Amino acid sequence: MSDSSRTTYVASALFLTAAGARSILDAALADADRIGVPECVAVVDSGGHLLAFGRGDGARIGSISIALTKAVSAATRKRPTAEEGGGDPMMTVRLALAADRLTGIGGGFPIVVDGVVVGAIGVSSGTVDEDIVVARAGLAAIA
Repeated sequence: MSDSSRTTYVASALFLTAAGARSILDAALADADRIGVPECVAVVDSGGHLLAFGRGDGARIGSISIALTKAVSAATRKRPTAEEGGGDPMMTVRLALAADRLTGIGGGFPIVVDGVVVGAIGVSSGTVDEDIVVARAGLAAIA
């Protein structure tokens, strides 16, 4: 097999490194501390597999799985979780019941590098607005 025919089947791809995930996580948790809101933060790769997770002191235990769901949903759907369901609260509930790891609750964002989704961040334990602020601070770490 020649080298040129192999390139038809194999390509290089951008991916989020463990160091990048930790940088995003650290920035998000630092911002949560700054605003005084304990948060759970999950960072996943483009397939929704966990790369980094942190739970601030006092963050709700029930928010652990919600943060991960927000991250997985944003990574696999390639859009912010708040865009799921078109802002309809009933659709948000239907999405959560109909599919595993899919949510329309704000606080999940894809991590996009050079137009490619390389992962996502999900934040939970504050209000939706607080979760969004903390997630955006995490994203800014690699912007």
